[in-house]
Amino acid sequence: MPAAEPDDRETHSMACTTQKALAWLAIAIAAPLAAQRTPDEALRALQDGNRRFAADRSVPQPLGEGVRRTLARGQSPFAIVLCCADSRVVPEHVFNAGLGELFVIRVAGHAADPETIASIEYAVDHLSVPLCVVLGHEGCDAVAAAVAQVAAAGQEHPEPAPSAVLQGLLEQIEPAVRKVQKRELAGAELTDACEEEHAQLTVTECLRRSPLLRRFARVGRFKMVPARYHLLSGEVEWLPNRPLPAEPASAALRALPPVPVAAPPHVALRLLQAGHRRFLGDGLPAGDLSVTRREQLTHGERPLAIVLCCADSRVAPEHLFDAGLGELCVIRVAGNALNDHVLASIERGARDLGASLLVVLGHTRCGAVAAAAEHPEGQQLTPNLRALLARLEPPVEKARRGGATGQALVDLAVRANVQRVVVEARSRSAILRDLEQQGRLAMLPAVYDLASGEIVWLKDAAEPEAAPPPAPAGESAPPRHAGSAPQEKHGAATAPQHGREVPVPQQPPANDEDLTVVAPPPGADHPADPAAEDHGAPAAGVPEPADPTGGAASPWRDPILVVGLGGVASLLLAALVAVLKK
Repeated sequence: MPAAEPDDRETHSMACTTQKALAWLAIAIAAPLAAQRTPDEALRALQDGNRRFAADRSVPQPLGEGVRRTLARGQSPFAIVLCCADSRVVPEHVFNAGLGELFVIRVAGHAADPETIASIEYAVDHLSVPLCVVLGHEGCDAVAAAVAQVAAAGQEHPEPAPSAVLQGLLEQIEPAVRKVQKRELAGAELTDACEEEHAQLTVTECLRRSPLLRRFARVGRFKMVPARYHLLSGEVEWLPNRPLPAEPASAALRALPPVPVAAPPHVALRLLQAGHRRFLGDGLPAGDLSVTRREQLTHGERPLAIVLCCADSRVAPEHLFDAGLGELCVIRVAGNALNDHVLASIERGARDLGASLLVVLGHTRCGAVAAAAEHPEGQQLTPNLRALLARLEPPVEKARRGGATGQALVDLAVRANVQRVVVEARSRSAILRDLEQQGRLAMLPAVYDLASGEIVWLKDAAEPEAAPPPAPAGESAPPRHAGSAPQEKHGAATAPQHGREVPVPQQPPANDEDLTVVAPPPGADHPADPAAEDHGAPAAGVPEPADPTGGAASPWRDPILVVGLGGVASLLLAALVAVLKK
Protein backbone atom coordinates (compact mmCIF):
# COMPACT_ATOMS: atom_id res chain seq x y z
CA MET A 1 0.00 0.00 0.00
CA PRO A 2 2.71 2.56 0.74
CA ALA A 3 4.15 2.00 -2.72
CA ALA A 4 0.88 3.11 -4.27
CA GLU A 5 0.82 6.47 -2.53
CA PRO A 6 2.90 8.31 -5.18
CA ASP A 7 0.51 7.09 -7.90
CA ASP A 8 -2.47 8.31 -5.85
CA ARG A 9 -0.87 11.70 -5.41
CA GLU A 10 -0.12 11.86 -9.12
CA THR A 11 -3.70 10.86 -9.97
CA HIS A 12 -5.05 13.47 -7.58
CA SER A 13 -2.76 16.11 -9.07
CA MET A 14 -3.89 15.25 -12.61
CA ALA A 15 -7.54 15.42 -11.49
CA CYS A 16 -7.00 18.88 -9.95
CA THR A 17 -5.26 20.06 -13.12
CA THR A 18 -8.14 18.76 -15.21
CA GLN A 19 -10.69 20.46 -12.96
CA LYS A 20 -8.80 23.77 -13.20
CA ALA A 21 -8.61 23.46 -16.98
CA LEU A 22 -12.35 22.77 -17.17
CA ALA A 23 -13.05 25.75 -14.87
CA TRP A 24 -10.97 28.09 -17.04
CA LEU A 25 -12.69 26.71 -20.15
CA ALA A 26 -16.11 27.38 -18.58
CA ILE A 27 -15.06 30.93 -17.75
CA ALA A 28 -13.74 31.47 -21.27
CA ILE A 29 -17.04 30.25 -22.73
CA ALA A 30 -19.24 32.09 -20.23
CA ALA A 31 -17.45 35.45 -20.51
CA PRO A 32 -18.43 36.19 -24.12
CA LEU A 33 -21.91 34.81 -23.50
CA ALA A 34 -22.33 37.17 -20.53
CA ALA A 35 -21.18 40.06 -22.68
CA GLN A 36 -23.62 39.08 -25.45
CA ARG A 37 -26.80 39.28 -23.40
CA THR A 38 -30.14 39.79 -25.06
CA PRO A 39 -31.95 43.10 -24.43
CA ASP A 40 -34.35 41.42 -22.02
CA GLU A 41 -31.53 39.74 -20.07
CA ALA A 42 -29.71 43.07 -19.75
CA LEU A 43 -32.93 44.70 -18.55
CA ARG A 44 -33.45 42.02 -15.90
CA ALA A 45 -29.88 42.53 -14.67
CA LEU A 46 -30.56 46.27 -14.24
CA GLN A 47 -33.84 45.57 -12.47
CA ASP A 48 -32.15 43.15 -10.05
CA GLY A 49 -29.44 45.70 -9.26
CA ASN A 50 -32.00 48.44 -8.64
CA ARG A 51 -33.98 46.22 -6.29
CA ARG A 52 -30.83 45.68 -4.21
CA PHE A 53 -30.13 49.41 -4.15
CA ALA A 54 -33.69 50.39 -3.22
CA ALA A 55 -33.67 47.86 -0.38
CA ASP A 56 -30.38 49.32 0.93
CA ARG A 57 -28.65 46.01 0.20
CA SER A 58 -26.22 47.05 -2.54
CA VAL A 59 -23.39 44.57 -3.07
CA PRO A 60 -19.90 46.18 -3.06
CA GLN A 61 -18.47 45.93 -6.57
CA PRO A 62 -14.87 44.87 -7.31
CA LEU A 63 -12.88 48.00 -8.16
CA GLY A 64 -9.34 46.79 -7.46
CA GLU A 65 -6.19 46.72 -9.57
CA GLY A 66 -7.00 43.33 -11.11
CA VAL A 67 -10.32 44.59 -12.45
CA ARG A 68 -8.78 47.79 -13.74
CA ARG A 69 -5.97 45.99 -15.57
CA THR A 70 -8.44 43.56 -17.13
CA LEU A 71 -10.65 46.42 -18.32
CA ALA A 72 -7.64 48.26 -19.73
CA ARG A 73 -7.55 45.60 -22.46
CA GLY A 74 -11.10 46.46 -23.54
CA GLN A 75 -14.64 47.08 -22.35
CA SER A 76 -17.79 44.98 -22.69
CA PRO A 77 -20.69 46.83 -21.02
CA PHE A 78 -24.07 45.13 -21.03
CA ALA A 79 -26.25 48.27 -21.02
CA ILE A 80 -26.27 51.96 -21.98
CA VAL A 81 -27.78 54.49 -19.59
CA LEU A 82 -28.69 57.95 -20.87
CA CYS A 83 -29.60 60.09 -17.88
CA CYS A 84 -29.45 63.55 -16.34
CA ALA A 85 -26.27 65.09 -14.95
CA ASP A 86 -28.08 65.51 -11.60
CA SER A 87 -25.76 64.50 -8.74
CA ARG A 88 -28.54 62.48 -7.08
CA VAL A 89 -28.95 60.14 -10.06
CA VAL A 90 -25.86 57.91 -10.25
CA PRO A 91 -26.46 54.95 -12.63
CA GLU A 92 -23.64 52.84 -11.18
CA HIS A 93 -25.18 53.19 -7.71
CA VAL A 94 -28.85 53.07 -8.78
CA PHE A 95 -28.25 49.77 -10.64
CA ASN A 96 -25.55 48.48 -8.24
CA ALA A 97 -23.05 48.13 -11.11
CA GLY A 98 -19.25 48.19 -11.13
CA LEU A 99 -16.56 49.34 -13.52
CA GLY A 100 -16.99 48.22 -17.13
CA GLU A 101 -20.67 47.24 -16.83
CA LEU A 102 -22.54 50.40 -17.88
CA PHE A 103 -21.87 52.73 -20.82
CA VAL A 104 -23.17 55.96 -19.31
CA ILE A 105 -24.10 59.19 -21.13
CA ARG A 106 -25.07 62.09 -18.89
CA VAL A 107 -26.20 65.57 -19.81
CA ALA A 108 -28.68 67.88 -18.12
CA GLY A 109 -32.22 66.74 -18.90
CA HIS A 110 -30.83 63.71 -20.88
CA ALA A 111 -31.13 65.80 -24.06
CA ALA A 112 -30.82 63.91 -27.36
CA ASP A 113 -28.25 65.96 -29.31
CA PRO A 114 -26.06 64.56 -32.14
CA GLU A 115 -23.16 63.73 -29.79
CA THR A 116 -25.50 61.88 -27.43
CA ILE A 117 -26.96 59.82 -30.27
CA ALA A 118 -23.47 59.20 -31.67
CA SER A 119 -22.37 57.89 -28.26
CA ILE A 120 -25.28 55.42 -28.25
CA GLU A 121 -24.50 54.40 -31.83
CA TYR A 122 -20.88 53.76 -30.94
CA ALA A 123 -21.81 51.50 -28.01
CA VAL A 124 -24.36 49.56 -30.10
CA ASP A 125 -22.29 49.20 -33.27
CA HIS A 126 -18.77 48.77 -31.83
CA LEU A 127 -19.41 47.29 -28.38
CA SER A 128 -22.56 45.27 -29.21
CA VAL A 129 -24.51 46.69 -26.26
CA PRO A 130 -28.09 45.34 -26.50
CA LEU A 131 -30.00 47.80 -24.26
CA CYS A 132 -30.28 51.55 -23.72
CA VAL A 133 -32.25 52.94 -20.78
CA VAL A 134 -33.30 56.60 -20.92
CA LEU A 135 -33.49 57.38 -17.22
CA GLY A 136 -35.45 60.46 -16.22
CA HIS A 137 -35.83 61.27 -12.56
CA GLU A 138 -38.14 62.78 -9.99
CA GLY A 139 -37.50 66.45 -9.15
CA CYS A 140 -35.55 67.21 -12.36
CA ASP A 141 -34.52 70.88 -12.28
CA ALA A 142 -34.10 71.00 -16.05
CA VAL A 143 -37.68 69.81 -16.58
CA ALA A 144 -38.95 72.23 -13.92
CA ALA A 145 -37.18 75.10 -15.70
CA ALA A 146 -38.77 74.04 -18.99
CA VAL A 147 -42.20 73.98 -17.32
CA ALA A 148 -41.61 77.50 -15.97
CA GLN A 149 -40.38 78.61 -19.40
CA VAL A 150 -43.59 77.49 -21.06
CA ALA A 151 -45.69 79.08 -18.30
CA ALA A 152 -43.85 82.40 -18.75
CA ALA A 153 -44.25 82.38 -22.53
CA GLY A 154 -47.56 84.24 -22.29
CA GLN A 155 -46.10 87.13 -20.31
CA GLU A 156 -45.76 90.46 -22.05
CA HIS A 157 -42.09 90.91 -21.05
CA PRO A 158 -40.58 87.51 -20.23
CA GLU A 159 -37.12 87.43 -18.63
CA PRO A 160 -34.24 86.74 -21.05
CA ALA A 161 -32.28 83.50 -20.85
CA PRO A 162 -28.94 83.57 -19.02
CA SER A 163 -27.24 82.09 -22.10
CA ALA A 164 -28.09 80.78 -25.54
CA VAL A 165 -26.93 77.24 -24.72
CA LEU A 166 -29.20 77.05 -21.68
CA GLN A 167 -32.06 78.26 -23.85
CA GLY A 168 -31.31 75.55 -26.39
CA LEU A 169 -31.24 72.87 -23.68
CA LEU A 170 -34.67 73.84 -22.34
CA GLU A 171 -36.12 73.89 -25.83
CA GLN A 172 -35.19 70.19 -26.06
CA ILE A 173 -37.48 69.48 -23.09
CA GLU A 174 -40.28 71.78 -24.19
CA PRO A 175 -42.07 69.25 -26.48
CA ALA A 176 -42.83 67.03 -23.48
CA VAL A 177 -44.15 70.02 -21.51
CA ARG A 178 -46.36 71.14 -24.39
CA LYS A 179 -47.84 67.67 -24.76
CA VAL A 180 -48.57 67.26 -21.04
CA GLN A 181 -50.21 70.71 -20.88
CA LYS A 182 -53.18 69.28 -22.78
CA ARG A 183 -54.06 67.16 -19.73
CA GLU A 184 -54.75 70.27 -17.61
CA LEU A 185 -52.55 69.16 -14.73
CA ALA A 186 -50.92 71.45 -12.17
CA GLY A 187 -48.27 71.43 -9.45
CA ALA A 188 -46.35 68.21 -8.76
CA GLU A 189 -48.66 66.19 -11.03
CA LEU A 190 -47.70 68.40 -13.98
CA THR A 191 -43.97 68.10 -13.29
CA ASP A 192 -44.13 64.33 -12.77
CA ALA A 193 -46.03 63.85 -16.02
CA CYS A 194 -43.54 66.07 -17.89
CA GLU A 195 -40.60 64.02 -16.57
CA GLU A 196 -42.22 60.78 -17.76
CA GLU A 197 -43.15 62.27 -21.11
CA HIS A 198 -39.66 63.66 -21.67
CA ALA A 199 -38.05 60.24 -21.06
CA GLN A 200 -40.46 58.65 -23.54
CA LEU A 201 -39.91 61.33 -26.17
CA THR A 202 -36.13 61.05 -25.80
CA VAL A 203 -36.39 57.37 -26.75
CA THR A 204 -38.54 58.24 -29.76
CA GLU A 205 -36.22 61.07 -30.83
CA CYS A 206 -33.08 58.89 -30.67
CA LEU A 207 -34.71 56.17 -32.79
CA ARG A 208 -36.17 58.72 -35.21
CA ARG A 209 -32.83 60.39 -35.84
CA SER A 210 -30.68 57.24 -36.05
CA PRO A 211 -31.19 54.70 -38.87
CA LEU A 212 -28.47 52.56 -37.29
CA LEU A 213 -30.39 52.21 -34.00
CA ARG A 214 -33.63 51.45 -35.86
CA ARG A 215 -31.88 48.75 -37.91
CA PHE A 216 -30.50 47.02 -34.81
CA ALA A 217 -33.89 47.32 -33.08
CA ARG A 218 -35.77 45.75 -36.03
CA VAL A 219 -33.65 42.56 -35.88
CA GLY A 220 -34.03 42.26 -32.09
CA ARG A 221 -30.42 43.08 -31.21
CA PHE A 222 -31.19 46.38 -29.50
CA LYS A 223 -33.92 47.92 -27.38
CA MET A 224 -34.47 51.39 -25.91
CA VAL A 225 -36.50 51.63 -22.70
CA PRO A 226 -37.75 54.80 -20.94
CA ALA A 227 -37.69 54.88 -17.15
CA ARG A 228 -37.98 57.30 -14.22
CA TYR A 229 -36.00 57.24 -10.98
CA HIS A 230 -37.68 58.11 -7.65
CA LEU A 231 -35.33 60.00 -5.35
CA LEU A 232 -36.68 58.90 -1.96
CA SER A 233 -37.49 55.24 -2.55
CA GLY A 234 -34.53 54.65 -4.88
CA GLU A 235 -36.78 52.66 -7.20
CA VAL A 236 -36.74 52.88 -10.99
CA GLU A 237 -40.17 53.04 -12.63
CA TRP A 238 -40.16 51.43 -16.09
CA LEU A 239 -42.32 53.39 -18.56
CA PRO A 240 -44.08 52.48 -21.83
CA ASN A 241 -43.05 54.09 -25.12
CA ARG A 242 -45.12 56.94 -26.59
CA PRO A 243 -45.61 58.21 -30.17
CA LEU A 244 -43.61 61.08 -31.64
CA PRO A 245 -44.95 64.55 -30.67
CA ALA A 246 -45.32 67.64 -32.83
CA GLU A 247 -42.54 70.23 -33.04
CA PRO A 248 -42.77 72.84 -30.26
CA ALA A 249 -42.68 76.62 -30.51
CA SER A 250 -39.89 78.67 -28.97
CA ALA A 251 -40.47 80.30 -25.60
CA ALA A 252 -38.62 82.60 -23.23
CA LEU A 253 -36.68 81.46 -20.15
CA ARG A 254 -37.50 82.74 -16.71
CA ALA A 255 -34.87 84.44 -14.60
CA LEU A 256 -32.77 81.99 -12.61
CA PRO A 257 -31.75 82.45 -8.97
CA PRO A 258 -28.27 83.69 -8.06
CA VAL A 259 -25.38 81.31 -7.57
CA PRO A 260 -25.66 79.53 -4.19
CA VAL A 261 -22.80 79.62 -1.70
CA ALA A 262 -20.49 76.66 -2.24
CA ALA A 263 -17.23 75.19 -0.97
CA PRO A 264 -14.12 76.95 -2.32
CA PRO A 265 -12.65 75.24 -5.40
CA HIS A 266 -9.49 74.07 -3.60
CA VAL A 267 -11.60 72.42 -0.87
CA ALA A 268 -13.72 70.60 -3.47
CA LEU A 269 -10.55 69.39 -5.21
CA ARG A 270 -9.05 68.06 -1.98
CA LEU A 271 -12.23 66.16 -1.22
CA LEU A 272 -12.11 64.56 -4.68
CA GLN A 273 -8.43 63.68 -4.26
CA ALA A 274 -9.11 62.11 -0.86
CA GLY A 275 -11.90 60.00 -2.38
CA HIS A 276 -9.62 58.94 -5.21
CA ARG A 277 -6.98 57.79 -2.74
CA ARG A 278 -9.62 55.62 -1.07
CA PHE A 279 -10.50 54.18 -4.49
CA LEU A 280 -6.85 53.28 -5.10
CA GLY A 281 -6.69 51.70 -1.65
CA ASP A 282 -9.19 48.98 -2.71
CA GLY A 283 -11.15 49.42 0.52
CA LEU A 284 -14.90 49.37 0.96
CA PRO A 285 -16.62 52.40 -0.64
CA ALA A 286 -17.46 55.22 1.76
CA GLY A 287 -19.98 57.07 -0.43
CA ASP A 288 -23.35 57.65 1.24
CA LEU A 289 -26.10 55.66 -0.52
CA SER A 290 -28.40 55.35 2.48
CA VAL A 291 -32.14 55.89 2.69
CA THR A 292 -31.49 58.92 4.91
CA ARG A 293 -29.31 60.48 2.24
CA ARG A 294 -31.96 59.85 -0.41
CA GLU A 295 -34.53 61.56 1.82
CA GLN A 296 -32.25 64.60 2.22
CA LEU A 297 -31.78 64.87 -1.53
CA THR A 298 -35.50 65.05 -2.23
CA HIS A 299 -35.28 68.67 -1.04
CA GLY A 300 -32.63 69.63 -3.60
CA GLU A 301 -29.02 69.04 -4.58
CA ARG A 302 -25.79 70.87 -3.84
CA PRO A 303 -22.98 68.96 -5.60
CA LEU A 304 -19.34 69.67 -4.79
CA ALA A 305 -18.01 69.44 -8.34
CA ILE A 306 -18.89 68.93 -12.01
CA VAL A 307 -17.17 66.10 -13.88
CA LEU A 308 -17.24 66.00 -17.69
CA CYS A 309 -15.94 62.63 -18.86
CA CYS A 310 -16.30 59.94 -21.50
CA ALA A 311 -19.24 57.54 -21.67
CA ASP A 312 -16.75 54.64 -21.51
CA SER A 313 -18.03 51.99 -19.08
CA ARG A 314 -14.61 51.78 -17.38
CA VAL A 315 -14.72 55.44 -16.32
CA ALA A 316 -17.32 55.91 -13.56
CA PRO A 317 -16.63 59.17 -11.67
CA GLU A 318 -18.62 58.19 -8.57
CA HIS A 319 -16.45 55.07 -8.25
CA LEU A 320 -13.17 56.83 -9.11
CA PHE A 321 -13.76 59.54 -6.49
CA ASP A 322 -15.59 57.26 -4.01
CA ALA A 323 -18.56 59.64 -4.07
CA GLY A 324 -22.10 58.95 -2.96
CA LEU A 325 -25.44 60.34 -4.03
CA GLY A 326 -25.68 64.10 -4.52
CA GLU A 327 -21.94 64.79 -4.53
CA LEU A 328 -20.99 65.02 -8.22
CA CYS A 329 -22.78 66.63 -11.16
CA VAL A 330 -21.60 64.25 -13.89
CA ILE A 331 -21.84 64.89 -17.65
CA ARG A 332 -20.82 62.00 -19.89
CA VAL A 333 -20.56 61.81 -23.66
CA ALA A 334 -18.17 59.86 -25.88
CA GLY A 335 -14.76 61.53 -26.01
CA ASN A 336 -15.95 64.10 -23.41
CA ALA A 337 -16.85 66.31 -26.38
CA LEU A 338 -18.10 69.82 -25.69
CA ASN A 339 -21.29 70.76 -27.52
CA ASP A 340 -24.01 73.27 -26.69
CA HIS A 341 -25.96 70.92 -24.42
CA VAL A 342 -22.84 69.83 -22.56
CA LEU A 343 -21.88 73.48 -22.07
CA ALA A 344 -25.39 74.28 -20.86
CA SER A 345 -25.15 71.40 -18.38
CA ILE A 346 -21.88 72.81 -17.04
CA GLU A 347 -23.36 76.30 -16.74
CA ARG A 348 -26.34 74.91 -14.86
CA GLY A 349 -24.13 72.98 -12.44
CA ALA A 350 -21.90 75.98 -11.77
CA ARG A 351 -24.47 78.79 -11.79
CA ASP A 352 -27.61 77.18 -10.37
CA LEU A 353 -26.24 74.38 -8.18
CA GLY A 354 -23.12 76.15 -6.89
CA ALA A 355 -20.54 73.51 -7.88
CA SER A 356 -17.17 75.25 -7.57
CA LEU A 357 -14.99 72.84 -9.56
CA LEU A 358 -15.15 71.53 -13.15
CA VAL A 359 -12.99 68.49 -13.89
CA VAL A 360 -12.68 67.55 -17.58
CA LEU A 361 -11.59 63.92 -17.25
CA GLY A 362 -10.19 62.07 -20.25
CA HIS A 363 -8.85 58.53 -20.05
CA THR A 364 -6.18 56.34 -21.60
CA ARG A 365 -7.08 54.08 -24.55
CA CYS A 366 -10.12 56.23 -25.39
CA GLY A 367 -12.01 54.55 -28.24
CA ALA A 368 -13.54 57.79 -29.49
CA VAL A 369 -10.18 59.57 -29.74
CA ALA A 370 -8.64 56.47 -31.34
CA ALA A 371 -11.43 56.50 -33.95
CA ALA A 372 -10.74 60.17 -34.68
CA ALA A 373 -7.07 59.31 -35.17
CA GLU A 374 -7.84 56.65 -37.80
CA HIS A 375 -8.64 59.16 -40.60
CA PRO A 376 -12.45 58.93 -40.33
CA GLU A 377 -12.89 61.06 -43.47
CA GLY A 378 -12.35 57.90 -45.55
CA GLN A 379 -14.70 55.68 -43.55
CA GLN A 380 -18.42 55.01 -43.77
CA LEU A 381 -19.91 56.65 -40.69
CA THR A 382 -23.34 57.82 -39.60
CA PRO A 383 -23.84 61.61 -39.64
CA ASN A 384 -23.92 61.63 -35.83
CA LEU A 385 -20.64 59.73 -35.49
CA ARG A 386 -19.02 61.97 -38.10
CA ALA A 387 -20.11 65.07 -36.14
CA LEU A 388 -18.69 63.60 -32.93
CA LEU A 389 -15.32 62.67 -34.47
CA ALA A 390 -15.08 66.11 -36.11
CA ARG A 391 -14.98 67.63 -32.60
CA LEU A 392 -12.08 65.32 -31.67
CA GLU A 393 -9.97 65.85 -34.78
CA PRO A 394 -8.26 69.15 -33.73
CA PRO A 395 -6.46 67.62 -30.68
CA VAL A 396 -5.57 64.57 -32.80
CA GLU A 397 -3.99 66.79 -35.45
CA LYS A 398 -2.13 68.72 -32.77
CA ALA A 399 -0.65 65.47 -31.44
CA ARG A 400 0.14 64.26 -34.97
CA ARG A 401 2.11 67.43 -35.73
CA GLY A 402 4.43 66.47 -32.88
CA GLY A 403 5.41 63.30 -34.75
CA ALA A 404 3.54 60.81 -32.52
CA THR A 405 2.05 57.63 -33.99
CA GLY A 406 0.04 54.65 -32.78
CA GLN A 407 -0.90 54.50 -29.12
CA ALA A 408 1.41 57.42 -28.30
CA LEU A 409 -0.63 59.56 -30.71
CA VAL A 410 -3.88 58.59 -28.96
CA ASP A 411 -2.42 59.28 -25.49
CA LEU A 412 -1.18 62.74 -26.52
CA ALA A 413 -4.48 63.51 -28.23
CA VAL A 414 -6.41 62.56 -25.08
CA ARG A 415 -4.34 65.05 -23.06
CA ALA A 416 -4.70 67.75 -25.72
CA ASN A 417 -8.45 67.13 -25.91
CA VAL A 418 -9.18 67.71 -22.21
CA GLN A 419 -7.03 70.85 -22.21
CA ARG A 420 -8.81 72.10 -25.31
CA VAL A 421 -12.24 71.48 -23.76
CA VAL A 422 -11.34 73.60 -20.73
CA VAL A 423 -10.14 76.45 -22.94
CA GLU A 424 -13.21 76.20 -25.19
CA ALA A 425 -15.64 76.15 -22.24
CA ARG A 426 -13.99 79.27 -20.84
CA SER A 427 -14.00 81.10 -24.17
CA ARG A 428 -17.61 80.23 -25.08
CA SER A 429 -19.30 80.86 -21.74
CA ALA A 430 -19.47 84.31 -20.16
CA ILE A 431 -21.12 82.68 -17.12
CA LEU A 432 -18.13 80.39 -16.48
CA ARG A 433 -15.64 83.21 -17.08
CA ASP A 434 -17.42 85.47 -14.60
CA LEU A 435 -17.54 82.75 -11.91
CA GLU A 436 -13.86 81.96 -12.49
CA GLN A 437 -12.86 85.61 -12.17
CA GLN A 438 -14.77 85.80 -8.88
CA GLY A 439 -12.83 82.80 -7.55
CA ARG A 440 -16.05 80.76 -7.30
CA LEU A 441 -15.12 78.24 -10.01
CA ALA A 442 -11.97 76.44 -11.14
CA MET A 443 -11.67 74.35 -14.31
CA LEU A 444 -9.09 71.55 -14.44
CA PRO A 445 -8.13 69.07 -17.18
CA ALA A 446 -7.14 65.56 -16.06
CA VAL A 447 -6.53 62.07 -17.49
CA TYR A 448 -7.48 58.76 -15.83
CA ASP A 449 -5.24 55.73 -16.40
CA LEU A 450 -7.43 52.68 -16.92
CA ALA A 451 -4.82 50.16 -15.78
CA SER A 452 -3.26 51.85 -12.75
CA GLY A 453 -6.28 53.86 -11.61
CA GLU A 454 -4.12 56.99 -11.27
CA ILE A 455 -5.38 60.44 -12.28
CA VAL A 456 -2.95 62.89 -13.88
CA TRP A 457 -3.90 66.52 -13.17
CA LEU A 458 -2.78 68.56 -16.19
CA LYS A 459 -1.97 72.20 -16.66
CA ASP A 460 -4.48 74.54 -18.20
CA ALA A 461 -3.42 74.99 -21.82
CA ALA A 462 -4.30 78.70 -21.55
CA GLU A 463 -1.72 79.33 -18.82
CA PRO A 464 1.36 81.29 -19.99
CA GLU A 465 4.79 79.75 -19.62
CA ALA A 466 6.04 82.16 -16.96
CA ALA A 467 8.49 82.04 -14.09
CA PRO A 468 7.14 80.45 -10.90
CA PRO A 469 5.64 82.77 -8.28
CA PRO A 470 7.16 82.93 -4.80
CA ALA A 471 6.14 80.11 -2.47
CA PRO A 472 3.39 81.00 0.01
CA ALA A 473 3.94 81.00 3.74
CA GLY A 474 4.87 77.58 5.08
CA GLU A 475 6.12 76.26 1.74
CA SER A 476 9.58 75.89 0.27
CA ALA A 477 9.53 75.94 -3.50
CA PRO A 478 11.87 73.43 -5.20
CA PRO A 479 14.69 74.93 -7.31
CA ARG A 480 13.91 75.57 -10.95
CA HIS A 481 16.37 73.69 -13.14
CA ALA A 482 17.08 74.46 -16.74
CA GLY A 483 14.65 72.71 -19.04
CA SER A 484 12.24 71.80 -16.28
CA ALA A 485 8.51 72.38 -16.55
CA PRO A 486 7.19 75.74 -15.37
CA GLN A 487 5.65 75.88 -11.92
CA GLU A 488 1.91 76.12 -11.39
CA LYS A 489 0.07 79.35 -10.69
CA HIS A 490 -1.43 80.40 -7.40
CA GLY A 491 1.65 79.42 -5.45
CA ALA A 492 1.19 75.65 -5.75
CA ALA A 493 4.56 74.32 -6.88
CA THR A 494 4.58 70.99 -8.70
CA ALA A 495 6.87 68.03 -8.49
CA PRO A 496 6.88 64.66 -10.28
CA GLN A 497 5.37 61.80 -8.32
CA HIS A 498 5.19 58.38 -10.00
CA GLY A 499 4.94 60.04 -13.39
CA ARG A 500 2.05 62.29 -12.37
CA GLU A 501 1.84 66.08 -12.53
CA VAL A 502 0.80 66.72 -8.95
CA PRO A 503 1.23 69.72 -6.64
CA VAL A 504 3.64 69.82 -3.74
CA PRO A 505 1.39 69.70 -0.64
CA GLN A 506 1.41 72.64 1.75
CA GLN A 507 1.22 70.34 4.75
CA PRO A 508 1.24 66.57 5.30
CA PRO A 509 -2.19 65.03 4.62
CA ALA A 510 -2.45 63.39 8.02
CA ASN A 511 -6.14 62.54 7.89
CA ASP A 512 -6.84 62.33 4.16
CA GLU A 513 -7.76 58.66 4.26
CA ASP A 514 -10.44 59.34 6.87
CA LEU A 515 -11.97 62.16 4.83
CA THR A 516 -15.20 61.15 3.12
CA VAL A 517 -16.47 62.97 0.04
CA VAL A 518 -19.92 63.84 1.36
CA ALA A 519 -21.81 66.92 0.25
CA PRO A 520 -23.67 68.72 3.07
CA PRO A 521 -27.45 68.40 3.29
CA PRO A 522 -29.35 70.68 0.90
CA GLY A 523 -29.96 74.10 2.37
CA ALA A 524 -26.84 74.04 4.53
CA ASP A 525 -24.08 76.37 3.41
CA HIS A 526 -20.61 74.97 2.82
CA PRO A 527 -17.92 76.22 5.19
CA ALA A 528 -15.76 78.93 3.73
CA ASP A 529 -12.56 77.00 4.31
CA PRO A 530 -12.84 74.45 7.14
CA ALA A 531 -9.57 73.54 8.73
CA ALA A 532 -10.62 69.92 9.07
CA GLU A 533 -11.01 69.65 5.28
CA ASP A 534 -7.79 71.45 4.37
CA HIS A 535 -5.78 68.39 3.35
CA GLY A 536 -3.24 68.19 0.55
CA ALA A 537 -2.73 70.85 -2.10
CA PRO A 538 -4.84 71.71 -5.11
CA ALA A 539 -3.78 71.36 -8.71
CA ALA A 540 -2.86 74.33 -10.82
CA GLY A 541 -5.59 76.88 -11.41
CA VAL A 542 -7.45 76.32 -8.14
CA PRO A 543 -7.65 79.58 -6.16
CA GLU A 544 -6.19 79.45 -2.65
CA PRO A 545 -7.36 81.72 0.18
CA ALA A 546 -5.21 84.73 0.95
CA ASP A 547 -2.57 84.39 3.69
CA PRO A 548 -3.71 86.47 6.70
CA THR A 549 -0.11 86.86 7.90
CA GLY A 550 0.77 88.91 4.86
CA GLY A 551 3.06 86.21 3.46
CA ALA A 552 5.63 86.15 6.28
CA ALA A 553 7.02 82.62 6.15
CA SER A 554 8.11 80.94 9.37
CA PRO A 555 10.59 78.02 9.10
CA TRP A 556 8.94 76.33 12.12
CA ARG A 557 5.73 75.91 10.08
CA ASP A 558 7.53 73.59 7.64
CA PRO A 559 6.82 69.99 8.83
CA ILE A 560 9.78 68.57 6.87
CA LEU A 561 12.19 70.92 8.70
CA VAL A 562 10.68 70.07 12.09
CA VAL A 563 10.89 66.31 11.45
CA GLY A 564 14.48 66.66 10.20
CA LEU A 565 15.60 68.60 13.29
CA GLY A 566 13.89 66.01 15.47
CA GLY A 567 15.82 63.22 13.74
CA VAL A 568 19.16 65.02 14.19
CA ALA A 569 18.41 65.57 17.88
CA SER A 570 17.58 61.87 18.31
CA LEU A 571 20.89 60.82 16.71
CA LEU A 572 22.88 63.17 18.92
CA LEU A 573 21.12 61.87 22.03
CA ALA A 574 21.79 58.26 21.02
CA ALA A 575 25.48 59.02 20.45
CA LEU A 576 25.74 60.71 23.87
CA VAL A 577 24.14 57.70 25.60
CA ALA A 578 26.56 55.35 23.83
CA VAL A 579 29.58 57.40 24.97
CA LEU A 580 28.35 57.48 28.58
CA LYS A 581 27.84 53.69 28.61
CA LYS A 582 31.44 53.14 27.43
